Amino acid sequence: MLKHTISELKEALICLEAGQVTLPYPFQPHPPEGEFRGKPVLNSRKCMSCGACANACPARLISIQDNGSIRTLSFNLRRCTFCGLCRDACPQEAITLSSQFELSTVTPEDLSIHAEFGLVNCRECGKVIGTQRQVALVKDKLQTCEPGFDDTGYVDLCNSCKRRAFIHNPALLMEVKA
Repeated sequence: MLKHTISELKEALICLEAGQVTLPYPFQPHPPEGEFRGKPVLNSRKCMSCGACANACPARLISIQDNGSIRTLSFNLRRCTFCGLCRDACPQEAITLSSQFELSTVTPEDLSIHAEFGLVNCRECGKVIGTQRQVALVKDKLQTCEPGFDDTGYVDLCNSCKRRAFIHNPALLMEVKA
């Protein structure tokens, strides 16, 4: 018993000499390393709700739902592994990864991100062709094409209706190729 107490005292003295070797967690959080991947952050002003992030996510925590004239993009961060594939897949660089990795909370709403986007329907058949931001981006890119090229009248048609328009009026196809 006395031998055990003496060894404990020796160990205590060694620890006192070394000083503090750990952070006083949780009072002082551990600073993450430089390229640490944490909680995804969505910049809804850059996002066009294309769905590339949802297709790339291996945990399937990103969902896209169309409801009437609104598309909802939802992130369920309870299942996030911070892999960063959603960030890598985003063509608009709307997703960044923060350094925040401690996501404990009592309310599940704190672990979800929602963004809503207006949808554009085909002017002929009414089928959803994309979000308003997607269509605006395509129109902007078409206006930067060579002078005289005007295909903006077909942007708000679905693929089936575009095909039908070109079949019934082959001259349109020649105008587009020019």
